[in-house]
Amino acid sequence: MQLKQMRVGMLYVGGFVGPFAAQSLAAVIPDIAVTFDKTVQEAAFAVTAYMIPFATTMLFSTAIVHRFSPHKVVRIAYATTLIGAIICMLAPSWKIFIGGIVVMSLSNAFTLPILQVIIREVTHPDKLGGALGRYFAMQSLGNCAAPLVAGFAAIVNWQLFYLAVIAVALAMVVIGVPGIQPLAKNTTSEKVAWPPMIVHILTILAVGMSIIGMGAVLTIHLESVFSMPASQRGFVIMAGGLAAFFFAGRIGGAVDKYGALRVLTACTLAGAAAIALVPHLGWPVVIALCWAVAFVGAQGIQTTVTYSALRTPGGTKFNSTVLAFRFFGLALTPVLLLPIYFRNAAAGFAVPAALLIAAMLLQQWQGRKTAA
Repeated sequence: MQLKQMRVGMLYVGGFVGPFAAQSLAAVIPDIAVTFDKTVQEAAFAVTAYMIPFATTMLFSTAIVHRFSPHKVVRIAYATTLIGAIICMLAPSWKIFIGGIVVMSLSNAFTLPILQVIIREVTHPDKLGGALGRYFAMQSLGNCAAPLVAGFAAIVNWQLFYLAVIAVALAMVVIGVPGIQPLAKNTTSEKVAWPPMIVHILTILAVGMSIIGMGAVLTIHLESVFSMPASQRGFVIMAGGLAAFFFAGRIGGAVDKYGALRVLTACTLAGAAAIALVPHLGWPVVIALCWAVAFVGAQGIQTTVTYSALRTPGGTKFNSTVLAFRFFGLALTPVLLLPIYFRNAAAGFAVPAALLIAAMLLQQWQGRKTAA
């Protein structure tokens, strides 16, 4: 295979490694607690230590591509990821481990959005939806594979999981991604279309809160209603990542064929309906199917919003800002939606479904306004 083709392929491998590294933490929190003599609640801080710096840095990380070549930024970021993974694997203390987590978090903030910028630059406009769909499919695979790999590693030593992160990061550094020049100055000075950009931000925030973040609520629901052990709950959650991996590419192709707004509407309606149904179902297998539909919907919405944002005036510069709100939304779910669930299970799933519908209506309103 030619080096150029390999580098294009590495764009999608890069979409895998970020979620793969992040999701592994949730799978081994009890093991982290034992290793560093912490309570489970204290060990769960590792997830927060990853998400908060990651999402905050993403608010502005894309702007760097107007000063430096994006492929060079990505290579440096994966070299930093490599260092962070080595620190986490060898960390002898809690503080050093958290330091390694933060290093990986900050570096991932310069890979996820910038890889998407490179994909836009090297892909024909008529095929951008399909390319983004493949990228998000690899993200879904990373989300799905992380608990499995981390679980097997924990049989010997959970920290050995980072060998997988080290291997992928090293491949990203050695092979690299397609080279492009820093974005032109006239792109940097392009006036940002704020109304659609704000709608995109609110939509991604709703997806983070109402579907992706609801994995934690679903886990609690499965344990409280069905008394399911962790291993079985994990399979239900994994159904979402697997389904999104298989369907994200097709959704991206549908964006190219039918348009972003139509696909977003279909994905939102399906995702909202699936989430709202969960507390009314008495069979875990059916709940797993609903979760799969909801997660596919979430990936579809994210694909369409990214597609639209990158094609909006000023969208390249603010793409990372839009994406960051997915993770802020995820962080808000335990604070805003979990208390509702504890008061009333049906409302705990109905409210996020309503938030998704509200975001869809905003998108349709903005679409009509733009077309007028």
